[in-house]
Amino acid sequence: MKTLSLLVLFTLSSLITFAQLKPDSKVFLTFEQTQNEVNVDGDNAIAMLKEYIVGKTSLVISESKESADFTFQLRIIEKKIGNRRGKLDIIDNQTLTPIFESKWVTGTSNAFYGYSGSRHAIGLLVKDQLIKAFPKTVK
Repeated sequence: MKTLSLLVLFTLSSLITFAQLKPDSKVFLTFEQTQNEVNVDGDNAIAMLKEYIVGKTSLVISESKESADFTFQLRIIEKKIGNRRGKLDIIDNQTLTPIFESKWVTGTSNAFYGYSGSRHAIGLLVKDQLIKAFPKTVK
């Protein structure tokens, strides 16, 4: 019984201390190259991600990795004409462990996203995956 009680206690304490995105968490945005794929312009993709983070969430964009609580690692690769595939990972800067890994999404070139497959993919990542995983961060 003692062992079971200790196990439950340690499990609960690890859940409480597990790093989570909270409203007003500071995040640093980076673009990661995907090996053996055609990558899009990283600066342009980061600018699009920044627009979504500022517009849809209460997260704070940090200008340096050292002052941020988390690092967002964005990957966007080219596929067929106008189509882009994207992935977003979130790393806890304290422990350097991933706290979120999105699935790969496909963005298509369409009028709703300014005919940008990259913008569509980033929109899907933020609206369909990030906000669903961390609903407290919504504006």
